[in-house]
Amino acid sequence: MRYLIQNGIIVDGTGNRCFPGSVLIEDDRIAEVIPEADAGQKSDTVRGQKPDADCSRKMNVETPVIDEKGLRQNSDNELIVIDAKGGYITPGFVDIHRHGDWKALTCGDDELLNRQGITTVINGNCGLSAAPQAGEHERETEHFLRSFLGRKPENFRIDPAASMHQYFTCLRMVKRSVHTGILVGGGSVRASVAGYAAGALTKEQEALIRERIRESLDAGAVGVSLGMGYDPEFAYNEDDLVRVLAPVKGAGIPVAVHIRTEGDGAAEAVGEMIRVSERLKAPLHLSHMKCIGKRNWRVTCQRELELVREARSKGLDITMDAYPYITGATQLVHLIPPRFLSGGTDDLIACLKDERMRALITRELKQPSERFENIVELAGFDHIAVTGLQSGSFLSFEGCTIARIAKELGRDPYDTLYDILLEEELEPAMLDTYGCEQDMIDFLREDYCSLISDAIYPEGGCCHPRVYDSFPRFLIRYVRERAVFSIEEAVRKMTSLPASLYALDRGILKKGMPADLCVFLLENLKSQADFDHPDRMCTGFDYVFTAGSPCVVKDVWKNSGNAAVLTGRGR
Repeated sequence: MRYLIQNGIIVDGTGNRCFPGSVLIEDDRIAEVIPEADAGQKSDTVRGQKPDADCSRKMNVETPVIDEKGLRQNSDNELIVIDAKGGYITPGFVDIHRHGDWKALTCGDDELLNRQGITTVINGNCGLSAAPQAGEHERETEHFLRSFLGRKPENFRIDPAASMHQYFTCLRMVKRSVHTGILVGGGSVRASVAGYAAGALTKEQEALIRERIRESLDAGAVGVSLGMGYDPEFAYNEDDLVRVLAPVKGAGIPVAVHIRTEGDGAAEAVGEMIRVSERLKAPLHLSHMKCIGKRNWRVTCQRELELVREARSKGLDITMDAYPYITGATQLVHLIPPRFLSGGTDDLIACLKDERMRALITRELKQPSERFENIVELAGFDHIAVTGLQSGSFLSFEGCTIARIAKELGRDPYDTLYDILLEEELEPAMLDTYGCEQDMIDFLREDYCSLISDAIYPEGGCCHPRVYDSFPRFLIRYVRERAVFSIEEAVRKMTSLPASLYALDRGILKKGMPADLCVFLLENLKSQADFDHPDRMCTGFDYVFTAGSPCVVKDVWKNSGNAAVLTGRGR
């Protein structure tokens, strides 16, 4: 199929200045990007005719009557012409940090992604990939991941979690409208070998972890992710990491890291990963940069950036990303100090039933810590809301803060936290408001910082609005309304910059590139999702193309079913 998108403003994804022009799509590729000054000459080439002597400066293709869906076959049945009406034509957006591993196997988030202009995603972040999960620890691993990924789909003949190879086998059975890649999660790999115990690994266990990382990369994972703030990876020290990550050493394979703490010790946590990256000679990507806790605002952010700038000045390949909110989302159990999580799920449940152990946990949560991310002390129970509640006595409090729940029930907030975790078998997620907007902007202003969503998909309950609205929110709030970023800067952070991290051949409007595109008028974009109604689609994208086929036309979605499974290249 051939499409001509004309009368638009081209924002090509490189950061270069935008310009008026048109884009010609043939099959799944961009055939031409045509500046307006060249449009008359190019138009006759498009029609397969010789150019006239007095070509107009504008596209001189036979003008069709546009129907109510916004497109119509040209009379010669060779071309569909789309009028961008002065709107932007950009590459499809690339979200390199989501937790949609299971959703991808059911096309469960295709529409909400395409409706906000996203045509490419990378899952498996924060060390929490869906695969591998084989072995005696499979049940515990699946249970741990549920507050991020939801429940594993059961409609496949083989177990998609057993290995990365089997995950890709299942992914290739699905016809998506979103190009999809995945990282192999270091936490999932370690859990598949040794569970969630915090003790030192044996040499045999370390060797098996390296083998499973290597197998996952060979199967197609685009890189490795770490969740240093979560068990079981919290147990690693720098030497441990260098040993288990040996498969990436000097191979150019990126390591994306949720650092050990994003609170009081955030700068030290960044320094730790810079040293590991230097020893591995591996590209380092720092995930969802933030500073938790008021005492860290406007201070810790600058210390982190100084460390990264210094490392980059020495030639280290370091990049980062951030999402456009100061409220995060993660597991509710992440509030418990890591040393109480070291025995795994069953041990923690037993611990939370023991009044003496509860008292020890409470004492630790009331103290500042540079060792772990003490969100209770940094943000407070009045800024921590519980989501993903499934049943029982707390179900009516879905989306409420722990402070409010405790007050209404007449309970201590610490005991309320423990009771919720017990009744819900540790599965709930949470929303925590922690940050300073200016810190978030400062991170995003860095030339090497991509925009992401960090969308998680907890089983049931409320999601974070960033699942539905991160990319439109960034364009509306920080380009259109506040002019913090130019349209060219913003689009680059959503397209070519994140695509370059994993060597993806997309994110730029250029002849020969995959035809993933968005067409929209900036003034027409409207956010619908908020914390009261987080699952509302945004509006305003006139067209979204994936691999040359329209998957969104005037805010109406259809699964084009022709997206690619993305794999690591050159390995």
